[in-house]
Amino acid sequence: MNHCRRCGVNVDGDLKNCPLCGAFVSEETSPSIYEYPKVDEKRGRKLFIKITLFFSILAVAVTGAINLTVSGRISWSLHVLFGLALLWLAVGRSTVKRFNTRKHLAWDFSAVIALLFYINIWTSRLANPWAFTLGAPIVFLVWASVLEILIFAHKGGRGNYQIALTKLFAASAICIGISFLWVGKCDWGWIVCTARGFVDVMALTFFAKDSYLSELKKRLHV
Repeated sequence: MNHCRRCGVNVDGDLKNCPLCGAFVSEETSPSIYEYPKVDEKRGRKLFIKITLFFSILAVAVTGAINLTVSGRISWSLHVLFGLALLWLAVGRSTVKRFNTRKHLAWDFSAVIALLFYINIWTSRLANPWAFTLGAPIVFLVWASVLEILIFAHKGGRGNYQIALTKLFAASAICIGISFLWVGKCDWGWIVCTARGFVDVMALTFFAKDSYLSELKKRLHV
């Protein structure tokens, strides 16, 4: 009878592996086994997030206290608060939730648009809404270009990127209506975005008709 070195049970001499744990029972006929301790990735990530969150709150508290002491009111410390909040929304949330590439892009580009609007509010109080008429359309165009590259680069999961392009097209068309309500006219930026989105949708319909339409029906529950 051989003795299992891992679980401690007696094993029949004809067996080379333990029937319970599968470990070798004969050192003469088996190579050495080195077992490494398991690393708890989730625990390490939670600890990193807690430490980062603590220093973020500390930074906001310190800058707010300095601003209040020097100026007697909260003013420039709001930039620090907004920057950290934007960083947590764009990077922290996606890290905690472990988003895929498409969701990473959605949060990151949305954060860029939010930053443009924040700068616009502090510079002209939206009297000249360049963040909406110029900044956001440029972000949409870059966003669509990245999605197109990913469609060609990824063999699997193309349906998600195709639907993301369709959503950008729909959002651009909606922004044309918002332009008429807010600015009183439609700026060329959203017209270009909508035209670009229309070309993307037509190309998907023509070159990837079966996969695109089936994915679209699935998302629309048709």
